[in-house]
Amino acid sequence: MVKLSIRIFLLLVIAMGISCKTNPGTKTEKVSSGKVETITAGALEQDILREVNDYRRKKGLPALKSNSVIATEASVHSHAMARKQVAFGHGGYGTRVKRISQRLEGILGSAENVAVGNMSAAEVVKRWINSPTHRKNIEGSYNLTGIGVSKDVTGRFYYTQLFIRK
Repeated sequence: MVKLSIRIFLLLVIAMGISCKTNPGTKTEKVSSGKVETITAGALEQDILREVNDYRRKKGLPALKSNSVIATEASVHSHAMARKQVAFGHGGYGTRVKRISQRLEGILGSAENVAVGNMSAAEVVKRWINSPTHRKNIEGSYNLTGIGVSKDVTGRFYYTQLFIRK
């Protein structure tokens, strides 16, 4: 039933011709240095891409280009984790890559990073960089990416970044 629900959701997203940015209007307020900042899932996605590309540039690597097909898959996975439709982790990764390859021909490689918790984009990327496996994905010879962030009912964020080499 869960797989069917995810498939129906994905089909609706594709049929409507939109890139799914899960819960872009969902806001969290963070107080830092005496000021209140509003954090949205969409802003986190953009900030994660910026942080990853900044890191890659420092390492002499080319920037990753965001792709809406890949971002949709990342968003669907984050949404499913946030809704407890799938366990936190990489379950279904092969299926995500298969769906991407059906829409983007010529995929030569792929990888995925996931995270959970209330963190800034810089904190998420720092944790990935401090993990050898996740860092390897960030430093990999990929050229496309998609990032999805979703928030569960308790306010906790789920992050997915897919990496694709074409």
